[in-house]
Amino acid sequence: MEDKFAIIDLGSNSARLVVYRKEDVGTILEEDNIKSVLRLSSLMNQKGEISSTGVEKTIHCLKRYKQICDLRGIGQIYGIATAAVRSAMNKEDLLATIYNETGIQFRILDGNKEAYYGYLAIVNTMEYREAITIDIGGGSTEITYFKERELIESFSFPFGAVILTEKYLPSEMPSVDEIIHIKSLLRDQFSQENWIAGKKCPVIAMGGTARNIARVHQKRRQYSISSLHNYQMTYQDVEEILEWLRQVPLSKRREVNGLSKDRADIFLAGICVFLTLMESVQTDLLYTSNKGLRDGLLFEVNSKQGDVILPDVLEYGTQQFMNRYRVNAIHSQHVANLATQLFDELKKIHLHEWDESERKLLETSARLHDIGRSVNIIESSKHTRYLLENVLLIGCTHRERLIIALAASYKNNKQLQKWALSHQDILSKEDVETALKLGALIQIARFFDRMINQSVYKIQIADANKKVKINLFLKDQPWWEEQELQDHLKRLSKAFGMSFILNELHMGMNIYE
Repeated sequence: MEDKFAIIDLGSNSARLVVYRKEDVGTILEEDNIKSVLRLSSLMNQKGEISSTGVEKTIHCLKRYKQICDLRGIGQIYGIATAAVRSAMNKEDLLATIYNETGIQFRILDGNKEAYYGYLAIVNTMEYREAITIDIGGGSTEITYFKERELIESFSFPFGAVILTEKYLPSEMPSVDEIIHIKSLLRDQFSQENWIAGKKCPVIAMGGTARNIARVHQKRRQYSISSLHNYQMTYQDVEEILEWLRQVPLSKRREVNGLSKDRADIFLAGICVFLTLMESVQTDLLYTSNKGLRDGLLFEVNSKQGDVILPDVLEYGTQQFMNRYRVNAIHSQHVANLATQLFDELKKIHLHEWDESERKLLETSARLHDIGRSVNIIESSKHTRYLLENVLLIGCTHRERLIIALAASYKNNKQLQKWALSHQDILSKEDVETALKLGALIQIARFFDRMINQSVYKIQIADANKKVKINLFLKDQPWWEEQELQDHLKRLSKAFGMSFILNELHMGMNIYE
């Protein structure tokens, strides 16, 4: 049975409606995502209230969102409001009007709660043990510090991209002195929270400004995949974008490839915040996250009590993939078990020097090798690669994700190397060789479970006279095509530069094995 619900995020710069569908297997899919630019932080009167114009725009927007939810049969709507509403003197009246006009109950998040949801989004979708996170909104900026995946510090600063632009960067093309001035003010703000200084860990940025700077940078360098989540930039990369766009008139800036037209006017202020924070933290690395506040709330809403932090992000992401594409879990896990047995056996005879990270990539690739069958059985390999390249798999870097895609979709060396050519900006020659070897292991492991009955339960390997002998332990007689077996052995031999042969078949289940 499917269950639909929605989250409405009423922010300082924009409002956003996200519709989710929870499937019977537990997978949560984003069904719709609608954004409306309201700029509430710019619609405050002298009394510190959201003006009548601001209230009118908000009600008009939320009525439309409510109509969409009603038409989709959504029963539960989670409404959250952040900095602009939080600081408004008339916030209680606004929320009452919203409820009377739409029936939607909104909750105002304080700065710490807003920061906490951002932290949850990062720690549950990225494999970093320590980092500073930042979420620049229109009217506030939330920063957290976590170590060993545990939240240590958080703070909500009372400035965002809209407020900073209006106060300090009002001209279309800010001067160098204006940039220096705003960065000096930001430096003073960050210094008041002494836990920020000198952490020398990565900065992970979320929110609209982060997504836009990553997209602009990707377009400039013609990056080979479009994923923004876990995209890496250096301090110099960010600084070059600021210096370039500072000299571009607003009308032209709106035409920059990758930059949203509705964010072009406030973009430079956001970049200044990133650069100044990186200077304070003393780091050269900025990572962007496509997950943020709403995703943190989503983890809280759907978590079991006391289980808000995922113990293994990649494992969770892999399981979500398997659920989404209806993978035969017993078969895929057995293929993974056989492939990792081969991996471990080859390591024993020193045929490769991989570590646990490669073993994890192998296990993940093997469990996902059949996802393309949900699209088309005949061309399943091609669809497996496409899905892994283009659908977010949380818990891995872009490089790791591409290795997983190539290994999971492996058919032969020539095809893998051809597909890898389009990602030379991300994958090294060694990465392609790794994917080729992992793919060959997965392919023969899949062949050993061709009947999908888990007949082969154990693999041992012996090295003798430059030949790798594979001994199989089976529950019953195998049903294999001899030529297909030899083809797989040849590919394995070519991948590892050694001759592989099937040596012995041990029939019957030995409970002492």
